Amino acid sequence: MRNHDELTLDKLSAAERDEVFAAFGPEADMRLYGRGLRRRLPPMLGGDRRRIELAYSLLFTLPGTPVLFYGEEIGMGENLAADGRLAVRTPMQWAPGPTAGFSGADPARYPRPLTRGAFGPDRVNVRDQAHDPHSLLSRMRSFVQGYREAPELAWGRCEILDAGDPAVLAHLSSTGDGAILVLHNFAGRPVTATTAGVPDGRLTDILTGAAVERAADAPRVELPPYGYRWLRVGEP
Repeated sequence: MRNHDELTLDKLSAAERDEVFAAFGPEADMRLYGRGLRRRLPPMLGGDRRRIELAYSLLFTLPGTPVLFYGEEIGMGENLAADGRLAVRTPMQWAPGPTAGFSGADPARYPRPLTRGAFGPDRVNVRDQAHDPHSLLSRMRSFVQGYREAPELAWGRCEILDAGDPAVLAHLSSTGDGAILVLHNFAGRPVTATTAGVPDGRLTDILTGAAVERAADAPRVELPPYGYRWLRVGEP
């Protein structure tokens, strides 16, 4: 979701860059060098947990190696009061409170200022999320575990499929040993994905272990707004 401490847009055309700036960096102090964003993902998405999860589900299931930088696993934000790229180099938020559990020193002596407000340590920290099964940290752990259980995502051949709805990205990652069907709903409305071209076999949700019924011709999968599914084709 990041290019280290600057979300660079230099590979985009000027028109594409302007579109991204308008959506995720409308204020001048959110941008850097005219080509990038000095922001973290949760504030860019307005703290919308559904869209945050959707973005990281894409990161883990599309071709390539998923990389997380510190703080992403709990949904930390940036501090735009800091200079330049330092906006996203704020201290790790281990616990609530004025020191964020980062150090016993006076926060005024920290090498970087803490993030405050909706994404500050009182609202976003490891301690509160570590044992909460509904936290973003728990969801990230399930992504990591699911990714490890699905080597097809890393090593398989990726094929884009028609899901029957333009809001849904469907892709099949397959090797000689197995296949994974992944669905992502980019719409703020529920959709039914009807995906042709999926090999025969039972469907099992990798993240929950639940079985998914399928028709003879094509799987029909209900997706909530901004929903996603990782489905193993065949025996778990």
